[in-house]
Amino acid sequence: MTHKRVVPLVLLTALLAIGLCLGAGCGDQEEGKTGDQPATIKIGAIFPTSGELAQPGKASVEGLRLAIDEVNAAGGIASLGGAKIELVVADSQGSPDKAVSEMERLASSEGVSAVVGTYQSTVALPVTQWAERLQVPVVISIAVADEITERGFKYTFRLCPQSSWYARDQIRYCQAMKDVGGPAVARVALLHEDTDYGQSTSAAQKEYAAEAGIEVAGDVTYPSNSADLTTQVSKIKAMKPDVVLTSTYLNDAILIMQAREKLSVKTLFFDSSGGTVDGEFIKRLGSAGDGTLTELEFTDSIPGVTELNANYKTKYGSDITSMAYYAYQAGWVIADALERAATADPIKVRDALAAANISHEDNPHIVTSGEKVSFGPDGQNPDVPLIVIQYQDGKMVPVYPEAYATAPLRLP
Repeated sequence: MTHKRVVPLVLLTALLAIGLCLGAGCGDQEEGKTGDQPATIKIGAIFPTSGELAQPGKASVEGLRLAIDEVNAAGGIASLGGAKIELVVADSQGSPDKAVSEMERLASSEGVSAVVGTYQSTVALPVTQWAERLQVPVVISIAVADEITERGFKYTFRLCPQSSWYARDQIRYCQAMKDVGGPAVARVALLHEDTDYGQSTSAAQKEYAAEAGIEVAGDVTYPSNSADLTTQVSKIKAMKPDVVLTSTYLNDAILIMQAREKLSVKTLFFDSSGGTVDGEFIKRLGSAGDGTLTELEFTDSIPGVTELNANYKTKYGSDITSMAYYAYQAGWVIADALERAATADPIKVRDALAAANISHEDNPHIVTSGEKVSFGPDGQNPDVPLIVIQYQDGKMVPVYPEAYATAPLRLP
């Protein structure tokens, strides 16, 4: 008898609630929304903000936050009634497993429209795989493994160059050197540490050198934890190459330059944006580091970089890094996609990202070494030429491409 009485009471209560909701327009309003327009749009960030990689992870978050603050200060997303962007930061702790669980949380519990990440390629690979399943777009600010954009995924977009392009642009500059005051490069020697980074870069250098008709005189490897590299540099000297192509981390980059000076090697050493871009490189070497060539993703001679660096320095007290630079760009690229999509729906935001085609002239907040930011069918931004710099008098000086060069190449 009790059971029969409860059912009609429950139904009556539900009907009354529906009637009240219809009268109040409950179908049109939800918490945090006005009509169909969200009051805030959540964007996720997955970076290592603790542990050994906390410094680049935090720099990435800072760059992204600067962009989001600028978007919000400019009125938010106009097509969504001025909706503001809320940044939800997830700490990967440098762990692929942790990053995957955070990706699930951001997509399911936080309801983000897109995610920016991840700094490490080992983290980007599983995160983008889960993004595909969850149908939430991920914009890779920095993580360079070629494989990230070679799996046919539709929800992965990458702003930075892929790994093999660092080797590609090394060879391109070798081809161009004779036209910008350098030697005619017919032979190169390869010198690199023996982890996956060094080995994969060496393989790409060989591939692009062969395509360019440049001979590889030799390939010298060394343990990444070496204490002295005089023997290896001596072998390179004996090969008499026109240029030495290196792939390094900080400690071995310093050891190579110390050995170069000790052995009086009068050859250009050209690194693939490894340890030579670390601020400690020239600080610890002093004049022994001068003449070294390396690659950067951006430089002050790119339109907009000076202003961006000034804004970043005002907010965070230091110069902007590559990590912060690309994360900043990711923030504005996502804002552009939200504006065009006119919705926070991740699937439609993904479609808008796929159609991105933004130049610095279109939006002065888009700061890029190429003519525009766009994404190919694989999700890779195809127009991101690297800038070749040379250490001259202790400073990083752009020497190629000519459009960004501020001084001529100096020979040893």
